[in-house]
Amino acid sequence: MKRTMRTLSLMVTIVALFAFARPAAAGDSTKGHGTFTTGGSAVTRFVFHAMVKANGSISGRARFFDNGSLDLDIEVDCLTVSGNTAIVGGTDAADGTTTYAFKVTDNGGGSPADRITLPQASQTCATFNTLGNFALTSGDIEVDDQP
Repeated sequence: MKRTMRTLSLMVTIVALFAFARPAAAGDSTKGHGTFTTGGSAVTRFVFHAMVKANGSISGRARFFDNGSLDLDIEVDCLTVSGNTAIVGGTDAADGTTTYAFKVTDNGGGSPADRITLPQASQTCATFNTLGNFALTSGDIEVDDQP
C-alpha cells in the first residue's frame, strides 16, 4: 500500500511539473523594449518579440546593446511561457553557432517593475538557469500565456 501511494504521489508531482513548465502553446507570445542597468554605469537597451505560430513553429528576434561591449542580435527559435514569465532563446545572428536564452517577467506595469535577465551564452529555453534579473528603468514587457 505504501509503495502504491508513493508511486501515485510521484506521478502527480511529475504531471504538475509538466503542467507548469511546458513549452509554449500556439498563440503564446512575449514582446518588450526598454532599458535596464546591471549595477554599473552602463545602460543596456533591448527590444524583442517571440511568438508561437498556429503550426507550432516559433519565430522572433531579440536585440541587446549598450554603449560599449554589448551588441547582440538573436534569431529566436524557442519560447517557454508560464503565467507572467517567459524564457526566450535562439541563435546569435552574427555567427549562427552560439545560442542564448534570457528570461522576462511581466509585472503588469507600475510597481513592481517588469524584470529581465541578460542573455546567457550556451543556453536554450530547456537549459536556461537564472543567475539574476534586473528591474526595467524604462519600457515595458508583455507576456501572453494562452490556455
